[in-house]
Amino acid sequence: MDDIRSLREQRDELAGKINDVLLRNDSIEDTESIDLLEQGEQKLAELDTQIRAAEVRAKAEERLAKPSFGFTPSTGSAPREDAEYRFEMNGAEIRVVGGNTTAPNGPTTGFGGAYGAAIPVDLTAEMVRRLPVLAPIRGFFNVRSYSNDIELQRVSDRVAMTTTANQIGESGTYPNADMELERIRVHSFKTAAKSNVTEEFLRDARGNAVAELLLQHAEEHGRLWDTLYATGLGRNLGPDPVFLTPAQWSTAYNTATSESTTAADAPHADINTETISASEVGNTAATKSAEIVRALTSARYDVLPAQYWGGGLKWLVTQEFFAQISTAIDAFSRPLFQPLSASTPSSDNAAGTMLGLPVTVTNNITGKADDTEGSSDVGKCVALLAHAEDFQVFDRKGFSQQVDPFSAGDVGQTVYRTRMRSDGRWLRPYAAVQIVVGA
Repeated sequence: MDDIRSLREQRDELAGKINDVLLRNDSIEDTESIDLLEQGEQKLAELDTQIRAAEVRAKAEERLAKPSFGFTPSTGSAPREDAEYRFEMNGAEIRVVGGNTTAPNGPTTGFGGAYGAAIPVDLTAEMVRRLPVLAPIRGFFNVRSYSNDIELQRVSDRVAMTTTANQIGESGTYPNADMELERIRVHSFKTAAKSNVTEEFLRDARGNAVAELLLQHAEEHGRLWDTLYATGLGRNLGPDPVFLTPAQWSTAYNTATSESTTAADAPHADINTETISASEVGNTAATKSAEIVRALTSARYDVLPAQYWGGGLKWLVTQEFFAQISTAIDAFSRPLFQPLSASTPSSDNAAGTMLGLPVTVTNNITGKADDTEGSSDVGKCVALLAHAEDFQVFDRKGFSQQVDPFSAGDVGQTVYRTRMRSDGRWLRPYAAVQIVVGA
């Protein structure tokens, strides 16, 4: 903005000098005035071009700086005070700002802005407005935002060399070693919802009631998408699943599409797998702890290739399995799970550490390694060891709201529509390990 203001000041100053010369009553004979007239028009054109370029650049930077989530009225919305609400995200915190800042039923003196704004509207449900609480998978993996459809290129077949084939003598023939690429399509699936708000509620309700409505929309979109990331069908039907085994994914996909699929068709068929024995962990507490420790240690140090041990490796576990981990002890009677000493789940996405790695807990899918209640958990994935880059969440930029005072205008209602488009894809399944409950 400072550059634009400076350019405009230069242009106004130059235009003023040219006008002063042109408004003289006497003839223009001095060299300075002649040069000003000859070069002034060209200089004005250059400044106009620079101003337009700076304005375009400023608008582009403003659009790029917009967060992945944001309530923005659709084009053509009625100029109403309730259309001024917008959704902002600051790290993990989410809030709705804007709207009518005056009290609906009286002055705001003593209330510091919106009438009763310090009192939460939702007194019976969510009191902690933090996205990781509702959507832990979004906090576990990386999230990218795009304004249009995209295709990613992934290496499907790496360059492979063996000692016998690639160690050649002088003037020997170079062995062939190529890589192959495949395309990953980001589909941007959509979730949508609408709420009808009566005219009386809009005008008579206590302050921030509409903001609370929109905030609940945002929270529910985030929670629903987190569930879809965990149990999606993949391909053209939804995000790739994080917590489904290849066999489970194939069955679900086959049921949904009436197509014949196999475990090899799953989006993460090449993910590393460790099995935890449900028949053993259901016996005694000591045996259960020993089996849990064995499975987690094997996944961490034996199954996962050593080249993927670094770079932000961490655990993602189900809530039920986390309850079992929290009571498990190793052979030296040490707790397997260690809570964070300098942080808590309310200020960090990780609940603690396990085998030296952070642990994130999700309740968007159930699963525990215990067959005392039957075999319902057999085959389920209860824990995932992965990096933030292994699975990617792709948001379509602009979580938006549409304010419609016309469709239900005959009954005095305003319709609020919200939508979110997103997708989730496995990019490096070979760098992750899943722990599956065995028979």
